[in-house]
Formats: sequence, C-alpha cells, structure tokens
Amino acid sequence: MHFENDLGNKDKSQSLKEKLEQLNSSIEIEAFSLKIDEKNIEKFKDSDILVDCLDNFHTRYLLNNFSLKRKIPLVHGGVESYYGQITTIIPCETPCMQCLFPNIPDKKEEFSIIGPTCGVIGALEAMETIKVLTGIGGLLSGKLLIVDLKSMAFETIKFKRINNCPSCSKFF
Repeated sequence: MHFENDLGNKDKSQSLKEKLEQLNSSIEIEAFSLKIDEKNIEKFKDSDILVDCLDNFHTRYLLNNFSLKRKIPLVHGGVESYYGQITTIIPCETPCMQCLFPNIPDKKEEFSIIGPTCGVIGALEAMETIKVLTGIGGLLSGKLLIVDLKSMAFETIKFKRINNCPSCSKFF
C-alpha cells in the first residue's frame, strides 16, 4: 500500500490512510503512529474491533487484556517467514490470547518477514474482521488457523479456555 515516493517521506500510517481514502471516499480513517502501552491504549476504547498486526507478545497481551476489559472483539494475526496464524477472540465467549499462548514465546534475535506471507495473513485478517463486523460467516473463535505457505498447507486447530487464565478468567 506504499509507493516508492512514500519511502522516507511519509509516515506509514498517513501513507496508508491516503491510499485507503482513494479506494473508498466514504470511509472515515483516523491515522496515527504510536507505540501502544498501558498509558495510551485507552485511545482505542471506542473501537468496534481490534486487529492485531503486532510484532511482539508483550503488546499482544496488553491488547488482549484491553479487548477483554472493554469487550471489543480482537482478530489476531502473526507472521514469520513462510508461516502465519490467525484467530478471533470474542470477549466473555471464547478463549483469549493468553489461553492460546500461556507464556510469552522466546524472542528470536531476528526472523524474516516475507511480503506474500504478510499479504495472505493480512487478507485473512481483513476477511475475519468483515465477518465479525457483519455477523456473516463462521469465525475462527476458539480456533487457530495455521498457514504454511512453504508447502501450501492450511490447518485449523481448536483451543480451549485455560482454567484460572490470568487474563480472561476474571471476566467469566
């Protein structure tokens, strides 16, 4: 969604806003760039849905807890190299991110991100977001879709709420 002349000249969020507004002039977009933390996450309190395109689990846990507290659905996506994953968290109905990942996975020094993997997972996240907002179609709630683009394999696994989960058990 960024053009060559955007590189180094524009903030990515502003560049993306401009492109999306050109695709659909009737949408309302608020573009901003910030590092999400405990102090500024309330900025998202009026959101209809949260979409996780984050690159670290500390912030994912923070977004997960905010989603649960505010009862805002959360669509999670993650990528690494040829692999990706996606799930949907519906507060007070489904297991949460911490049920899926009880402990923060070890941080790798560096991992590759391949553009087409981001594109596939991003498109799936967009579709899941549309389904949550419209109520049309089955969701990946309580399920994790695992995508292996190296072998073009897609697998869906179910996961359950963890008893005494530090994140979601206080909301049930």
